[in-house]
Amino acid sequence: MTERLEVEETDGGFRVLDQAGIELAHVFRRFEAFVFARDRGARVHLKWERTVIGGREVRKDFSARHGEHGAGRIMPTVSGDRPGSWAWFVNGTDPDTGRGCSIGGRESSKDQAVEELEAAYTEFIANGEKYGRLKNG
Repeated sequence: MTERLEVEETDGGFRVLDQAGIELAHVFRRFEAFVFARDRGARVHLKWERTVIGGREVRKDFSARHGEHGAGRIMPTVSGDRPGSWAWFVNGTDPDTGRGCSIGGRESSKDQAVEELEAAYTEFIANGEKYGRLKNG
């Protein structure tokens, strides 16, 4: 499993923290924090919660967020060529460029689906400057 780093927004940019809460970097822009994590071979730790649709929690379905921004979902597959596997989808929007993302895959376990989604979202945001015009500079 790859290292998970926290990326927190501050008044002056973004802090990258290890799992013990030690600051590893402080950068001006969000994508720079995600580049730092990616280049270290890590992924950004997302906040996970049960998916709610129509006011009801969906059983065995989880949504990921980074701060106030949606990042994706994981859920078990019940049919198709790999029933019992876990599907993951990055279906968020880069908060700094407005660029959308819709990619996904299937893994044999929930933990693997979480890891793949977090790695894909980290890569997506890290490429923000490359593929989209950054807002505010």
